[in-house]
Amino acid sequence: MRAAPLPSRAAWLALVASLLAHAALLVGGSPRAEAVRPARAVSVALSPPTPPVALPEPAPPAPPQPTARASRAGEQPPAPAVVDAPVKPPEVPPLRLAGPAAWHYRLRQGGQDGEAWLDWRPEADGRYSLRLTRLIGERALPALESLGRTGSAGLAPERFAMQRGGQDRQAINFDSEGRHVSFSASPALLDLPEGAQDRLSWWLQLAALVQASGAEASAPGGRWRVWVAGLRGELREWVFEAVAAAPEDAEMLHLRRQPLGPHDPGVELWLDPARGCWPVRLRQGDPETRGFEINLSDVNS
Repeated sequence: MRAAPLPSRAAWLALVASLLAHAALLVGGSPRAEAVRPARAVSVALSPPTPPVALPEPAPPAPPQPTARASRAGEQPPAPAVVDAPVKPPEVPPLRLAGPAAWHYRLRQGGQDGEAWLDWRPEADGRYSLRLTRLIGERALPALESLGRTGSAGLAPERFAMQRGGQDRQAINFDSEGRHVSFSASPALLDLPEGAQDRLSWWLQLAALVQASGAEASAPGGRWRVWVAGLRGELREWVFEAVAAAPEDAEMLHLRRQPLGPHDPGVELWLDPARGCWPVRLRQGDPETRGFEINLSDVNS
């Protein structure tokens, strides 16, 4: 029996190369093998599209809140500002003023006796004149004159003057359009309050205010306010209070001005309800020194 022929040299070389190639793959080819390994196919199931959902409208942004300024150590942040509602001024009832009249008074001034006349002349066109003349013996004291207009709110002075020899020596001018008060004896230019009066017209204005307020307000403790301008450039609010009348003045309404300061000489007056609350007696300061007092003697209409 013949022996099988041996493989050729080429066949041996092919076998050795095949074995070396398989060894290389088994020892060091894992990462590379992964790199060349084909990716698996992945199937993804897609859901049907979801219909849109209506979303609520966004709320409007809140207004910015004021923040307190950073305070220094130990200080409290400032409190928020509070704006007060405008205060409506009290309504003033229509004031009734007396008709034309000339009032005669007994005068006591500087410890001397004399006479005084108050001449009140309202005109048909709405204007008025009010004049006070005084006489001690044969000596005429400076006269006081107030000129202006009348209306539902009483007197509205336009010019007040102190006169000597029939000439204006000092004056106050009330500018109702520009809303200010000016003075001949002072450079002051002041705002004009509603219902402001001069040193003579306040007599009638206060009487009209008291008459319009009624009997209940005239009981002790009742108060009335009047702005009064003086010749030297001052403008003050005078507050009068009703006080109990003395037995001899039981039928009168006694008013006293609240003090304006520690050296205030004081002002008091007595109004007669039977005469439309016209001043029948008025005292300013001490009539025995630098003050004066007048008492009604008679009246001529």
